[in-house]
Amino acid sequence: MNSKTSLLRTALMTAAITLITPVPQAWSALYKPGDTVANFSLTVRRPFTLPNGQVLPAGNSVQLEQLAGRIVFLEWFAVWCPFCTAAAPQVVAGIDNYYKSRGGNPDGIEVLHVAVDQESNPSFRSRTETFIDRYSFVHVVNDYNATSVNKVRFQFQNTGQPIFAVINGVTNSPSHRPWQLLVNHLGYGDSDFSTELASFRAKIDAVKAAPPAPLMLSVPLLMTGGPVQFAVNVPPGRKARVEISEDLSQWGLLREITGGNEPVTVEDGNTSSTQRYYRVLLN
Repeated sequence: MNSKTSLLRTALMTAAITLITPVPQAWSALYKPGDTVANFSLTVRRPFTLPNGQVLPAGNSVQLEQLAGRIVFLEWFAVWCPFCTAAAPQVVAGIDNYYKSRGGNPDGIEVLHVAVDQESNPSFRSRTETFIDRYSFVHVVNDYNATSVNKVRFQFQNTGQPIFAVINGVTNSPSHRPWQLLVNHLGYGDSDFSTELASFRAKIDAVKAAPPAPLMLSVPLLMTGGPVQFAVNVPPGRKARVEISEDLSQWGLLREITGGNEPVTVEDGNTSSTQRYYRVLLN
């Protein structure tokens, strides 16, 4: 990089970082990695599908807590910012596509990339739509509405863009607290973003999934004057076989279950005095 290019890049970076006016002193306590992020709301820019499948129409609010169960990767951008433009395709490749192709992080946790527009001036709306389409952003929100502008981003950085925040939304992870901030990063870097992306991925990959819930939630009990009963928890959409044996070597099918949102009570109507054993196997 020659001296003119270096000076020009420095000037552009300075301009891009200082275009946003610093926030009032009352808002100056910024989140730091390791902090627990309080629930906040952003405004849906395009129809937004929540992890539970619910579709929120444009103009609705979406809360951080509605994204539970995922690692949330937030990217604040402004369409006029050259470093936002430079970072966008690298985030799509290095975060979006990277984790989609791998089925999430090493523990199988989905990484949800949310692009956050911070430019509220209506004159930039058309250019912003083109920007969103160019980089195929799927989950897009605005950090402004009729009553506030950039209220959320100023909790992370008080000047500049792009801003990247990574938050653990796995509420029962053994490695991280619910809503723990993993990354709070300002800017694109001097020449390339690959080092920063690798650092982000290292933080994301360290999050461990919750241990699976036991399939058999209660000890089989012989009901007075009735059958043996116990509760079985099968993950939603999965199928399981409840099997029975009298000698732990020969097993027979007692019941097949398709998982839902609630445990299922299983009954063995055989009321004989023969000792019996039970197990649950996922198909």
